[in-house]
Amino acid sequence: MKYLLNLRTAVTVNRITLGFFFFVSGIANYLNFNVNNGFYQTVITQKLQIMGPGIPSGWEGVGPLPWLIAVPYAWLLPLAEIVLGALFALNYWVRWTGLLLILMTFSIILAFGIIPAGSLFPNGAESFNKNILFMTLIWICIAYDAYEQKMSRRRSQAMADYAVTGSGDNM
Repeated sequence: MKYLLNLRTAVTVNRITLGFFFFVSGIANYLNFNVNNGFYQTVITQKLQIMGPGIPSGWEGVGPLPWLIAVPYAWLLPLAEIVLGALFALNYWVRWTGLLLILMTFSIILAFGIIPAGSLFPNGAESFNKNILFMTLIWICIAYDAYEQKMSRRRSQAMADYAVTGSGDNM
């Protein structure tokens, strides 16, 4: 039981869950790519809302994105979600895949707004952008991975120093 409550296990479960979420999200975006009001149509036609709908006049946002940006974004974002989600879940290049996932998630926040429903109060609509939480959890995974690599290098150096010092004492 003690093993299940340690930091490494918590971060590993978090990393696998987040990676799986992005992987499945990318697949779902491709499955709903060309349906009416699907992913492609949303990316091509939606204004960048920054704050979310229901905000004061003049703050509605800009856009939609120009075709030169929107079309590649619509095609490549789901692919990036699939590839980066799988790499993140499988513990490959956690620092770089995590940074790319954070940037990708930030682009989604810019597109749909920080407060998607336009209100912080629950009203039957999404009232908080889960992507902000995802970015924080990814950052925790990146920080833990960097810490693990640093400690691994320190252990290796300490073992090498001990081997050199230990062999010199025996003479």
